[in-house]
Amino acid sequence: MTRLITILLGLLFSTAALHADLTLEQQFIDASRTNVVVMKVHGDKMRMDQPDQNLSVLVDLKTRDSYTLLTKIKQYLLRFGSEVRWQMEEERKHTGGTNQMDAPPALALDTGNSETVNGYDAEIYTWQGAHGLVETLWVAKNYPQYPAIRAELSKLDQFNDSGPHRNAQPILSALPGMVVRSESTIKDRKTVLNLLSVSLNPLDASLFALPIDYTEWKHPATNNQTTNSPPPPH
Repeated sequence: MTRLITILLGLLFSTAALHADLTLEQQFIDASRTNVVVMKVHGDKMRMDQPDQNLSVLVDLKTRDSYTLLTKIKQYLLRFGSEVRWQMEEERKHTGGTNQMDAPPALALDTGNSETVNGYDAEIYTWQGAHGLVETLWVAKNYPQYPAIRAELSKLDQFNDSGPHRNAQPILSALPGMVVRSESTIKDRKTVLNLLSVSLNPLDASLFALPIDYTEWKHPATNNQTTNSPPPPH
């Protein structure tokens, strides 16, 4: 009986972990600055915070509706997913499908080499994307709770696959482990990403809703323009 209870409890907690909320803290370094970005996923909602830039973004992963929060002045910009889809369709009409960003990303390739990164044994992968983008990824197969993390990363992959920058990053959930470090180079510009922390703790739904004390940021008045406009949001 004791063994049966232990097995049932194990199944319960493993199932809960697979549906846990994801918090991912990463450090981005390029030639001009170092930023910390915190990404949170809660069901079909995503939040990305850039404290150094006084900026947060709330995204509905299904509709692509988003709020950009200007945290210092407590204002927001709203962008509808229907506008994004309209702009993507217009771009395809003008490029005839030749834009490399529209291509599905290739799978990252195992180089057969490995290194230790932040205490993790990491296998080294390479990947190439649009416009000469080259990326090296250090992938830790033994990263704690990776199956549950992978389930959340797959949501981000699906979101990316339906967006305007499809071929700007590899399919993360297709990798056999957690990316603990990556280096990207495009046109001699190098960006380094370091994984700082990951957690799978429950997140409050209010983190993914527009704060009630924010007001909408208004674009400066412009003269009459003759450019095409997107369809009404829905």
